[in-house]
Amino acid sequence: MQIPADRWLPLENTRITSEGRWESTVRFGPSSEWFSGHFDECPLVPGVALLALATETVRRQGREQGRPLKVSGFSKVRFKQLVSPDDELYISVAAMPSEPEAKLDFHITCRGDTVAQGLLRAREEVSR
Repeated sequence: MQIPADRWLPLENTRITSEGRWESTVRFGPSSEWFSGHFDECPLVPGVALLALATETVRRQGREQGRPLKVSGFSKVRFKQLVSPDDELYISVAAMPSEPEAKLDFHITCRGDTVAQGLLRAREEVSR
């Protein structure tokens, strides 16, 4: 399924690794709306954007697998590095097991350094 471009969460290279992890990459250009008002003198990607990247990686992979997945929360989140315009980010999330609900670890890195990490709670949405 082709996913239309998303100006807020422009994920690219979405794939599942041989280990089953869900991965994607992203690069926010200097004109990204995430930087608007988030420190004009020193633009930074806000932490909520990083969490949204992990969430969207889960949602897109779930759609690819025919499993409508929803992220219902985060725990043990650590932000370890600042992200500036044009930094390329690598997002990696543990595979969703066959159970309808799970805690999945996620890591976001930039140039091999950890930017953010933690756990997210994912669950399969039930069709009504």
